[in-house]
Amino acid sequence: MLSTNTIRIISKIHGHIYRFSRGRIGKRFGKLGFLLLTTTGRKSGKSRSVPLPVIPVGPNYIFVASFGGNPSNPDWLLNIRLNPEVSIRIGSVAIRSKATIIETTEHGYEELWEKAIAIYKGYDDYKKATSRQIPIVVVTPYNF
Repeated sequence: MLSTNTIRIISKIHGHIYRFSRGRIGKRFGKLGFLLLTTTGRKSGKSRSVPLPVIPVGPNYIFVASFGGNPSNPDWLLNIRLNPEVSIRIGSVAIRSKATIIETTEHGYEELWEKAIAIYKGYDDYKKATSRQIPIVVVTPYNF
């Protein structure tokens, strides 16, 4: 398991490359597609962007808040808890969206989890590495 600092450093570099290349570099690693999720910082009120692996589900996108199996939730999830208005950037296109957090006890979670591990089996390893319940975030673009 990578430390939270290592994940943050890799994420920051990945995000810069994604933005600079307008999504031409960093949009795919193996079967995993990536996009940039922008939230509003819960303390700063500033826009915060992070590249995340994404699983398309119909017109929506799902993100697994695994944080590499670390015991704490990722900052982007905490930001969404306070303000679900987000933006996603696919390549060079930004789309205003709304995020909904699906907890492990909620109806539909297992189906979404199965979709996620079908794309990336590592999520199961992250689940085993932490005692934290790993939420899934469904992002719905406003233009659909």
